[in-house]
Amino acid sequence: MSIKKLISSYAAYNLSANQQFVKWLNNQSEEQLQKDVQSSFNGILQTLNHIWAIEEMWCTNLFKNTDAVNRYGIKDLKPKEVFEGLLNRSSIIAEKVNQLTEEELSEKVHIKTPWFEANLTLVEYLQHLFNHGTYHRGQIVTIAHNLDFTEIPSTDFLFFSIMTSNK
Repeated sequence: MSIKKLISSYAAYNLSANQQFVKWLNNQSEEQLQKDVQSSFNGILQTLNHIWAIEEMWCTNLFKNTDAVNRYGIKDLKPKEVFEGLLNRSSIIAEKVNQLTEEELSEKVHIKTPWFEANLTLVEYLQHLFNHGTYHRGQIVTIAHNLDFTEIPSTDFLFFSIMTSNK
């Protein structure tokens, strides 16, 4: 399997997992989504907003987007805005990844942020981006268990791969 096919699959997986989470969380009350639960971020909506914020940051750094939305420090989170913003950015990332060539994915990209400075390949940054979302969706599942949520979607990459390979 080529690097392009694999990372394109991860981009599609990231979008699919976010879509499943939004569909599931859209059935929960705003009060539950905003409820403080000890984790990296203090609740489900805050964690989802963080995933969106990081996708915005990476889209700017990797694809030079000028339409990025700064999600840091926002206290008054609205579920609909977070859901739509995350899905929009995940969709854009998947589209941009699909347009990349093997050569572009293997190119080194120098990035300097307040948190780190690195010179890695584009595919390495993308892999980190998708792992980051998976990590925090896992935290949302733990928060949801603590809030007695049910019908939590299974968003493992393996199941996504099996499901999409049968199409």
